[in-house]
Amino acid sequence: MSAAVAALFFGSSFVGCCARPPMECDRGAMYAAIEALCADSMAGRRAASGGDLRAARMLAGMMEKAGCEPLWEEAVVPFHLYDAFKTLNIHWRDVSKSYFPGPWRDSTYNVAMVIRSRYPDAPKVLLGAHYDHIGRMFIAQAGMKDTLMLRGANDNASGAVAVTEVARLLRPYARDFKRDLVVALFGAEEMGMVGSQYLAAMLRDSSVKVGYMVNLEMLGRLKEDNFRMHLFVDDMDALKQISVPNVDSLSVGVVMKNSGASDHLSFTAMGIPASMFATDDYATLHRDTDTPESLNMEGMERVVNYITRNVYALLTAERLPAPNGIPESE
Repeated sequence: MSAAVAALFFGSSFVGCCARPPMECDRGAMYAAIEALCADSMAGRRAASGGDLRAARMLAGMMEKAGCEPLWEEAVVPFHLYDAFKTLNIHWRDVSKSYFPGPWRDSTYNVAMVIRSRYPDAPKVLLGAHYDHIGRMFIAQAGMKDTLMLRGANDNASGAVAVTEVARLLRPYARDFKRDLVVALFGAEEMGMVGSQYLAAMLRDSSVKVGYMVNLEMLGRLKEDNFRMHLFVDDMDALKQISVPNVDSLSVGVVMKNSGASDHLSFTAMGIPASMFATDDYATLHRDTDTPESLNMEGMERVVNYITRNVYALLTAERLPAPNGIPESE
């Protein structure tokens, strides 16, 4: 591994104004937000359930409080779910309504906000995560009249809350940025990465140029025995173009892997370099045991502090990673 790659993977330390707060996340606040996203009132945050809108509004409010502003006119961006299926050629069968009880509304939602730099024309960094989950589903008991609640604390309340926390930590450093930070939360990932594909198309069509995308997925189950998380990268050569000096590992190691099926693929499909951070314990994936109390919050604290430093490096780099070794033109 080259020194440049190692530097990116293992973080950095910062020299800056002493008045700015340290890049250290608030573990208790993150846990409280995850609990709120997993509450009964959110109904598991299934797309088009109504719980998705409550979750989107809550997360947008958190980012507004952190100093983010809407990327467009409104932070919460609705889109018609079934129109999106047709546009994106995604085959989500109506029979799904037989397995997932509760209301099915026409629309679901993305959240799109921004922390602006002094360089509005430079290609932007996008930090994103899906906030939706599966919600209630019928179980094969008592004539399929009983339901099971899948709350999705790790998948992906953890990633969504991490996005809001990274935005909060980085906002005081915006004067250092060489490009804007777009922060996005995607709906309907569980239905085929619908929200991220829809938002990627909206960004393209509104001439918002994204130069690099970072996706956060399931950050709450760092294993105690190794403190490793996965970094999924489809273009390793692109990532080698960033160098982060003053390495500080924060006691977190990274295992590099290719691909990883999540929302970053909606951007790599458009030729945008992207990576995804995820912890490596999937024991609760799509199970009713994926609850807030199952999370390793001490591990998540380390992970979020680590990711914050890496996103800062992307925002302050002279040039962003570019696919196929082609330099970024700003």
